[in-house]
Amino acid sequence: MGLFAEPLSQAYGWSRTEISFAVSVMMLSTAVTLPVAGRLVDQFGPKRVLLPSIVLLAACLGAMPFVTAYWQFIAVYLAMGTVAVGTNSVPYMRILTCWFDRSRGLAIGVAGSGTGLGFAYVPIVTELLVGRFGWQGGYVGLALILLLVTLPLAIFVLREQPADMGLSVDGGSHAHEGEASRTDVGMSVTDALRSRDFWVLGLIFVGLAFVLYGLIPHLVPMLTDRGIESGEAAAIASIFGLAAFGGRLLIGFLIDRFDARRIALLFFSLSAVGLLVLALPAPPILLILTAVLLGGSLGAEVDMLAYLTSRYFGLRCFAQIFSVLFSAVMVAMGLGPLAFGMVFDATGSYDAILALGVPICIAANLLVLLLKPYEEQRRGGAISLT
Repeated sequence: MGLFAEPLSQAYGWSRTEISFAVSVMMLSTAVTLPVAGRLVDQFGPKRVLLPSIVLLAACLGAMPFVTAYWQFIAVYLAMGTVAVGTNSVPYMRILTCWFDRSRGLAIGVAGSGTGLGFAYVPIVTELLVGRFGWQGGYVGLALILLLVTLPLAIFVLREQPADMGLSVDGGSHAHEGEASRTDVGMSVTDALRSRDFWVLGLIFVGLAFVLYGLIPHLVPMLTDRGIESGEAAAIASIFGLAAFGGRLLIGFLIDRFDARRIALLFFSLSAVGLLVLALPAPPILLILTAVLLGGSLGAEVDMLAYLTSRYFGLRCFAQIFSVLFSAVMVAMGLGPLAFGMVFDATGSYDAILALGVPICIAANLLVLLLKPYEEQRRGGAISLT
């Protein structure tokens, strides 16, 4: 959205707050409908939810060039958050937790690193498309990526569970599969809601999502406001994405071998340091460091939430429990861009909202200390769900 903000503003006269509001509408509507998607995934399987959602998301992006009024702009983003809600993480995370136990963290990290690759190449591709074909061409290009790459992969390559290919979890014997990999073992949604760990996890990741995902659509304009050329700003945004890619792989590798809570403390601290540097007057070389720190810590967000949800609550109602937690995170993702835009419009800079982000990240660290051990045996053994 950062690369669409300026051409949309020039074309229609919309402020950054108005443009950011579309992202907030999408995130908030996703938060409302995501638990419904989670229930459908648990009931009918991930692909029956995922495939039509990909087509609908592409249709929404393809409709953007026909937008002529602000209400239509908001309506398209509302549709992305409702009818296309199944393109979010819930179906993918359900598939991954069914396929992997001992290497679940790394598997989630590898798959989630695709988001980091998206952050890396989408700014560059979008800038090229917008520069050559206008903002309309940017949206059409993104729609084509969904239809020509994502959809065929989901149809022809993706398999919901190992049994579909005559395999078993982690390549082991069916007879030796632990409770942590069984889809009939785990808490109900009601039991999860009564758990203290559920609410602590929610608070941790809601705070981080507000800051990190509030920053993402404003990163490019934040850098150009400092006098950095748009091409350089897009390159720094791409570094952010590459760092998110590497961070997800590293985090996934580490949480399979060490207590995930300790890994969370480390990477959440990187978020606080990165925001502090970004809030201060800094030369471009330090801004690159900031992109690395913030991008790397982004991998500790949704991926870590999915991993911990599977370990604390089991797989029986995983999609529903994860979708409830993730919907709360989506509310924060929706309010974050709006808050960043409102602060900029009110003060002419992002300094105040960046300064607020530092204590939020510190608070997330403190909350991690309240999580109970999830009693997982080393390298993916069965967990206690009591």
